[in-house]
Amino acid sequence: MGMATSQARLLTITARLSDNELRSQTINNAKMRLATQSSQASESYINALNDANLLFSNYDSTGTAQSQLLTYNALTAYSSYNNQYGLVNSSGQLLVSESEAKMFDEANGNLNAYLKSHGLEYTTTYFDELGTLENADYPSPFNIMEPSALKEMYEAYGSYENSLEVENYEKYYSDYAAANTALKTACKQVLTSYLTYSGNSPAVSVDSNGDYSIALSNTTNLNAMLNQFKNAFTGANNNTYNIAQLFSNKFLTEDGNSDTRSIVDSIVYDPNIPVGTDSAGNPLYGAVKVMGSENFSSSTSEGVTTYTIGNDIKITVDASGNVTNIEVPTAGEDDMNDDGSPSFSYSIPDFSNPISFKDALSQISYNSHDVDDNGVASNELYKFEQVVDSEGNVTGVNSYLVITDSNQLKDVLNDATSTILDRIKNTDGNFNFETFSKFLLLADQSTLNNYGIDIDAELKNGGTLKSVLNDYQLAKDTYLGFMFSDYVKGAAVDSTIEELIENGKVTPKDLQDVDLVLRLSNEFGLNLTENYNTVVKEFIVEEMIAQTGEPKYAWVDENDTGNKGNADAKAQWYTNIFNRMKQGGYKAIENGLASSSEWLEFALESGLVAMEQVDKSFNWKSLNYKTCSKITESTDNSDAVAKAEAEYNRAMKDIDAKDSIYDMELKNIDTEHTALQTEYESIKGVITKNIERTFKFNQNG
Repeated sequence: MGMATSQARLLTITARLSDNELRSQTINNAKMRLATQSSQASESYINALNDANLLFSNYDSTGTAQSQLLTYNALTAYSSYNNQYGLVNSSGQLLVSESEAKMFDEANGNLNAYLKSHGLEYTTTYFDELGTLENADYPSPFNIMEPSALKEMYEAYGSYENSLEVENYEKYYSDYAAANTALKTACKQVLTSYLTYSGNSPAVSVDSNGDYSIALSNTTNLNAMLNQFKNAFTGANNNTYNIAQLFSNKFLTEDGNSDTRSIVDSIVYDPNIPVGTDSAGNPLYGAVKVMGSENFSSSTSEGVTTYTIGNDIKITVDASGNVTNIEVPTAGEDDMNDDGSPSFSYSIPDFSNPISFKDALSQISYNSHDVDDNGVASNELYKFEQVVDSEGNVTGVNSYLVITDSNQLKDVLNDATSTILDRIKNTDGNFNFETFSKFLLLADQSTLNNYGIDIDAELKNGGTLKSVLNDYQLAKDTYLGFMFSDYVKGAAVDSTIEELIENGKVTPKDLQDVDLVLRLSNEFGLNLTENYNTVVKEFIVEEMIAQTGEPKYAWVDENDTGNKGNADAKAQWYTNIFNRMKQGGYKAIENGLASSSEWLEFALESGLVAMEQVDKSFNWKSLNYKTCSKITESTDNSDAVAKAEAEYNRAMKDIDAKDSIYDMELKNIDTEHTALQTEYESIKGVITKNIERTFKFNQNG
């Protein structure tokens, strides 16, 4: 290619490159105009949408779905089917209607009063169904309890449980019971000295093992010895251990009196028991019987009756009343003495000839051959006798030990003495330590010295007898004074309840039984204190629940006369509002604003108010209204929105099509530009080389 041709081509390429740059710039300007057109299309569509309203979807009280303009009233309306929403201002206060604010103010912080203003009451039909409770054994007002009073007591039960009255009652009783235990322990330590008073006749003594014995003067004549023993315990004398004397002094309770007398009465002299013959061969009679009852049962089948005595003796009697068989136990390996002799044996009659049950029973004897530590057999003889009712029916069997030896009788009487005095000393139900303690306090020391008792002496468990007795009296006065208004400390000795305690009819444990106290109050005209009435009310509620079950409470909506709603859900709904108002404060919203959709939409969009929602745990949580699924947008001119949307879509399609063409043209220009640039560089290189060769040729020439 010649120099001139190359230069001409280079100029053509340069012109083409400049033209491509101009075309590219023109296309880019056109694309920018497309962006402006896109913005204008969007703005038109947005303006059409801005004419839409916010709608709120919820349910009415019947559960029917509805969609309405978003207003405060629509958003916060109650229905058991709706989520619970609320609005709060920038200060975090809950917006409420004017009427809601008024009800809250009038409730003065009382949730039940606030719910009541909404027609809600937490109540039960339990008490109406229970009816009036009547108990003629209780004093007024507890003898007739109306349903309304029972309901009031039940609803105050929690306050009773945690009341100062009940707390004091339990403390006073605990102190009284502890003092009573200390009193018994102290009195028991000195009671033996009192019972073994040296002035008693016959005297009673106690050995190191704690076993008592009585010193009877006549040790040979059984009847005389027994009479002396009985007179010592039950006769008209002043022995400190005498049962009649103890009962007369109120030391022994009525039950204890009967119990201890039964031991004495169980030992009798029977002059008709044959005990052998004298030297001339004449029969001798008279022995002491120590009576005891036996387990007894009978069964009859086909006219044959089997009597079982003591679980092991069986006597069979036929329909004619004659004994046909007698079974008695025999000594086995476990019933042998160390020398191999049997420890017992039975003697039974010959019943091959007709013999009645009574005769057979009287002829059965049981001999005990148990050996004592000295190897001496007891050889005690036991016999049996029947017990019959007024119609002659056999109702039981007694056994008795036959005593013919004076030394043996003395041992029995000493055993009886030890049993009686041990019961008096150690069985709380038999001995009235209350009265005995007063005797110890009122007696002068010189009198107590006769019994070997020092009221100021130190006790085994600490303290003196006098201090224990005084502490008990103080604890008792405090406890009884809490319960009975007519119990006067210091002068209580004349009170009715004091007499009941002295007579052993009431114990400290009895006085913890509220039912018993109420009966005593009614029977003896004892007036209860107001403090103790709280304890009584707690008791009545607990008894009511134990007998008829726990009352079933439920929310009742008095505005829902047909009971078609959910009162529980409604009560929870307004409880949530009450708690939110109480904790975060509240602001009353004017009725006009509460029903305005324009105001609420503006307030939400501008941030004047925010939404909150109640979660499953009944806590209020923040909620962005734009994410609330119940809030949607709508418009009254749906045609305008549809037209705007269609125009927007068409404009965007045109813009996208033109944009695609412009992109293709730019791509072609870019390709052409690259090719021209390459050719331009190539031609420019050829021209440069031609010039270099020309210069070299001229230099060589």
